Amino acid sequence: MSDVFLSHNSDDKPAVETLALRLRAEGIEPWLDKWNLIPGNPWQEAIEQALEQCRSCAVFIGPSGIGPWQNAEMRAAIDRRISKDNFRVVPVLLPGASRGKESRLPTFLTATTWVEFRDTLDDDEVFRRLVCGIRGIPPGPGLTAVPADDQRPYRGLQVFDVEHAPLFFGRSVRTEWLLNAIRPTSHPVQSSRFLAIVGASGSGKSSLTRAGLLAALQAGKLPDSQNWPQVILKPGAKPLESLAIALCCHELLGKGQDTAGLIEKLKQHGSQLHWLCRQALRGQPESRRAVILVDQFEEVFSLCGDEGERKVFIDNLLNAATDATGQAIVLLTMRADFYGKCAPYPQLAAALSDDQFLLGPMTPDELREAIVAPAQRFGCEVEPALVERLLSDVADQPGSLPLLEHALERLWEQRQSRKLRLEDYQGLEKALEEWANQNYNGFTPEQKALCQRIFLRLVQPGEGTEDTRRRARLDELGGGKDAEHVIKTLADARLITTQQQFAEVAHEALISNWSVLRGWVEQDREALRVQHRISEAAQEWDQNRRGKDWLLTGSRLQAAQEWLQTRGDSASALERKFIRWSRANHWLKGLKLGLTITVLPLLVGGYFLWLSQEKLSPRGSYYLVLAYLDLYQWAKPEMVTIPPGRRLGTGGGPTHVPDGRIRLQHS
Repeated sequence: MSDVFLSHNSDDKPAVETLALRLRAEGIEPWLDKWNLIPGNPWQEAIEQALEQCRSCAVFIGPSGIGPWQNAEMRAAIDRRISKDNFRVVPVLLPGASRGKESRLPTFLTATTWVEFRDTLDDDEVFRRLVCGIRGIPPGPGLTAVPADDQRPYRGLQVFDVEHAPLFFGRSVRTEWLLNAIRPTSHPVQSSRFLAIVGASGSGKSSLTRAGLLAALQAGKLPDSQNWPQVILKPGAKPLESLAIALCCHELLGKGQDTAGLIEKLKQHGSQLHWLCRQALRGQPESRRAVILVDQFEEVFSLCGDEGERKVFIDNLLNAATDATGQAIVLLTMRADFYGKCAPYPQLAAALSDDQFLLGPMTPDELREAIVAPAQRFGCEVEPALVERLLSDVADQPGSLPLLEHALERLWEQRQSRKLRLEDYQGLEKALEEWANQNYNGFTPEQKALCQRIFLRLVQPGEGTEDTRRRARLDELGGGKDAEHVIKTLADARLITTQQQFAEVAHEALISNWSVLRGWVEQDREALRVQHRISEAAQEWDQNRRGKDWLLTGSRLQAAQEWLQTRGDSASALERKFIRWSRANHWLKGLKLGLTITVLPLLVGGYFLWLSQEKLSPRGSYYLVLAYLDLYQWAKPEMVTIPPGRRLGTGGGPTHVPDGRIRLQHS
C-alpha cells in the first residue's frame, strides 16, 4: 500500500515527479502514474485501484489548472475522504499557479488547509508542511511567542488584534483565502487592491482580518508584505477625521502631515488618500503596499449623519484602491445587514460585487481547534465532554463566537486545575447574562443609574438594522468619582473597552444578549436617537470654536428642548450649554426681528417728519441716511442694497448715491 496518491495535470508532471522523489527520500512512498502504470494495460482501473489502496491523496494544481481526468481523480478522492475519516486529501499549489475563484473549486478543497509552493519547489518549510499533511500530523505553530501582557488564552468579548495572533486558532483556511484574494499577480489588471469582509454580527470578521490577515502580512506571508505599512481605523461619526488621525499616527504615512490640514485635504478631494500613499511610498519598490483597514465600516451609515462627508470618505477609499497607479490596499469589515445601504454609491457597489469575502460560520473542526488549542498553549486542556457540549451549543447559532469566547474566558478564570471541566459550564447565553448582572448588581443605586446612562450612550439604535455599538468620549459619560468607578469596573470586567479618550461596548453580543440592556434600549429607543444627534452636534459646535452657525435652529432646537425637559438628567454639561446657547441665539434673533417690525416704522416716520421741518444740505441728508441704514442693519442683519438711481435727501435738492448703490453688512 502506498502512502499518497499524486493527482496532477499531465502538464505538471516534471514538477510532481521532483516532489515524488523528495517524498520517497523522506520515507513516504508515493503512487505516481508514470512509475506504476503498465504499458498496454487499462489505466482507468489501475488508477481507481491505486486510489483505494493509498492512505492519502495530494491534489496538485499547477499553472495549467486541473485537467479533466485529474478532476475525476480528485472527485473520487474527495468521495473516499467523506466515507473514510482517516483518508486525507491535501491540495498542493505549484509555482506559477493560483488558486483561482473559490466558487469554482469543490467545497471540500475550499475548507481545507493548502500547501503552497509559491516561488520554488525548494522551499523546505512548505515541503515539511506537505509531509505533515500526508502523515496526518500537525505541522506545529508558525507563531510561538505569547504576548507578555496577555495572561489568558481566550479573549472573551474583545477582538483578537494583530498582537494576539499566537492565540488565534481555527481560521487558518479562511486566512489563506484572504491572502489569496489580495495576492499580487503578474497581470496588474487582475490584481485586486480592495477587499470587503462581510458577515453577520459575531461571525468574527474583525478578529479574522486583524489577527489572521494583517498578522499574516506582518509575518511575510506575501512577498515583501512584512514591510507594508498598516493603518487600522473605525469610521465613527466623523470618518474623515478618523482616517486623518489614523494616518497621522503612522510614522511613514503621517510623516510631515498636520491632522487638521489633512482633514481639509481629504474633504476637498476624493483622491487625497491615493496621493498620500503614493507620496509616502515614493522611492520604494512598486510592489510595496500600504494597507488601510476600515473596521466596522457600517459605522459610516449608523453613526455618520453627514452625507457629504460619507461620500468623500468612500471616494477616498475607492480611488486609493482602484487607481491603476495606486499602491494602497483597502480592506473593509462590514456587517451583512448593512449591505443594502451600499447600493446608492455606484463605485462602492461595484467594488463589493467584484471583491468581497462572505464569512460564514466556523466548521466543527475549526471550532474544536479554537476551543482546545489556546488552552494547550498555556499547558492546560479542555475536557472532551465540555468540547462536545460547546460544539452542540454553538451549532446553528449565527453570531455565537463572542458568546463562546466569553464562556471559555469565564471557565478559564474559574478553573481549579489544569483542566476546563463540563461541570463548571453554565451555558453560552447564561454565562454572559450572569456576568453582566453580577457586575451591575455590585453597584450602589446611584452607580446603577450611572451604569444605565453609560450603556445607553454606547448603543446606537438601529433603523432597519440591528442595534450597534457607538463610541463616545469619556467626558460624555459623566464625571465624578462614581462615574470613574463605574467605567473602570465595566472596563475591568471587559464589558466595555476604553482607549485614549473614548469608550465602547466590548461586543454587540452584549447588546443582544443582556436582557437588562435590551430593556433599557427598548424603553428609550427614540429618545436615544435624539440624544445621540444632540451629542454629535454639541461636539461639532465645541470643535468649531462654539460659533453661532453651528447652533440648533427650528425643529432640531425644539426636539432638543423637549428632550432636555424629559431626559435632562442624562444630559452632559456640554449638551446643556449647547442647548442653552441655541435657545439664547433663537431668542436674540426673535428680538431683532421684533425690533425690525415695530421700531423701524416709528423711526422712518419720525425721520421724514423732521425732514419736512428742517432744511439739510445734500451732504447732511446723505450721512443721515447712512446712519439710518446702519441702524437697520443692527436690527436685521442682512445685506441692504440701494438700486442705482435712488434719490436721497431733500434740502439742497436731489442727490444720487455716488456709485449707484450702497451695500452695508452688519457684522
